[in-house]
Amino acid sequence: MISNLTLVLAVVQEVPEGRMFGLDMRTLIQIGANFINVGLLAFILAWLLYKPVRNFMRKRADDIKSQLDYARDEMAKVNELKLQYEQKLNDIERERNEILDEARKQATDTGRQLVAEAKQEAEAVKERASVSIQMERERAQAEIKLAIIEVSAAMTEKFVTLAINKETHDKLFKETMAELEEMAWRN
Repeated sequence: MISNLTLVLAVVQEVPEGRMFGLDMRTLIQIGANFINVGLLAFILAWLLYKPVRNFMRKRADDIKSQLDYARDEMAKVNELKLQYEQKLNDIERERNEILDEARKQATDTGRQLVAEAKQEAEAVKERASVSIQMERERAQAEIKLAIIEVSAAMTEKFVTLAINKETHDKLFKETMAELEEMAWRN
């Protein structure tokens, strides 16, 4: 700090009076030489460094551009995959609905078929019961006929054995008819 102060004092003492600094030929030559040195240094540095720095910056810009292009391409692929995924989800949902609709339809058809089979079976049971009732009725009628024949035979036997007169005959006929009617009502 002290050396700078002494330098400033020495420069101030050399400046002629009335001027701020001494602008003489030596100072002008030094200023000119400094401008030439700065210009030459700028030209050399530009010639040595400008192309490599420009190439480095261009390469970096190209790398960044390629990374952005890659990211854009990857984003497009991701969006395409996303659309495909959503389409597959929609297809799966549609297929699920179709399968459920088909299952409902099959269940309805199966239910109708089971009801129809049950009705057919009920009709068959009803028909068998009707046939069984008819056979039972025919058997009962056959038994009644046999009973009538037996009663008639018994009546004839009584009639013949008693050698009855008309009054006795009428009385026996009425009794036999009453028995027949009572047998008919029982069956």
